Amino acid sequence: MVFNGLLYQKGYKNMKRIGLMVALFVSMFFMTSCNKKTPEKGETKVSTEEVKRETGEALETKKTYLTQQKEKYQKDAESTLNYLSDKIKDLQAKAGQAGADTKAKYNEIIEGLQKKQGEAQDKLNELKLKSADAWEDVKSGMDAALESLKSSYNDAVSHFK
Repeated sequence: MVFNGLLYQKGYKNMKRIGLMVALFVSMFFMTSCNKKTPEKGETKVSTEEVKRETGEALETKKTYLTQQKEKYQKDAESTLNYLSDKIKDLQAKAGQAGADTKAKYNEIIEGLQKKQGEAQDKLNELKLKSADAWEDVKSGMDAALESLKSSYNDAVSHFK
């Protein structure tokens, strides 16, 4: 499966919307709980405990959502990295069958690909260590590393033709 950064931008926008909705929900509860007006007949009074419970539930829902998004992104990034690793191994096999001069050129290209592959793997490892709340900090670096590796791979393939 090939990584598609556009899908994650859309997911990021949805994540921002959910965060804003949670913030709005929390602020609405605080505004209603601070109202000193005596409840009219038929109205129910919201207790501090209810606000705390519902706010906690909203935050837990947000945390669950962020965890799910991180896991999905991580799985897709791993899949893309594995796909490109397999493709690099295919290029190594082709280089092994080339003549001496061409083989040296191919090996140089492959070394560059392996360096970028290592950088992408480092970003993936960094992503795995981040919490659900902080993984977005690493996402852009991971996206850039995968895009760089894909671009370099495509350039390398053109040399192997």
